Amino acid sequence: MGHPVSLSDVVAYVDLLLGISPQDDREGNGIAYAAGDTVAKLGAAVNTSFEAIERAAELGVDLLLVHHTSWQEIDFELRERKLALLAERGVSLYAAHESLDRAPSIGPADALARLLGLTVESRALGGHAVVGAFADRSLSALAARTEKALRTRVRAFRNSESFERGAIAPGGAGHTSYLRETRELGCDTYVTGEGSMFTELYAREVGMNLVLAGHYQTELPGIQALAQRLAERFNLEWVTVPEPWDS
Repeated sequence: MGHPVSLSDVVAYVDLLLGISPQDDREGNGIAYAAGDTVAKLGAAVNTSFEAIERAAELGVDLLLVHHTSWQEIDFELRERKLALLAERGVSLYAAHESLDRAPSIGPADALARLLGLTVESRALGGHAVVGAFADRSLSALAARTEKALRTRVRAFRNSESFERGAIAPGGAGHTSYLRETRELGCDTYVTGEGSMFTELYAREVGMNLVLAGHYQTELPGIQALAQRLAERFNLEWVTVPEPWDS
């Protein structure tokens, strides 16, 4: 791999690549903490957890790319402790949430589509979901492919006889309004990370196949794709930083 590069150059490139807008949550999109001036090794993680920070430091990561920052309204008193740990371990943090969600090619939806064999025809949910045809035309085959690709167990609900057009919306996109929007686009199958009892009930009652494959598992491919893109652009090494869901 090449020599260390300027952190500011990497940040400027990612900001441009993801097209961060003034409407985006600034806490969750962009550089969240700068521990130094240079980057030699990148790390990819879904969450800004204590474990991710510690493991990143152990792996020699200078810049940790995460999908979920440490939001004050979620982490409360833990946020300051996490920032302090980043400083102590000398790890910079870049968060890419909504900006990565809607990014063509490298976002979680597009990355997951490649793994699950969906040919992307259009986008939905404000760019956060992709719509198209699956290579697998049976729910059992799709579930098996998903389990193998993401190394996890999925919950699959067969509610429709047809299997023609599907939508992939990674993460916590199980809102019934999201299913309704993609159904109106002709989708009979919906893949997401997690939902609720209402998600399962709505899918059953409108006749949509539903696959729930885990919030973490469905979003990890996106942050990995971003790390790979940066590593190729700047000739850097990158690693996936293990989190509790990997064990």
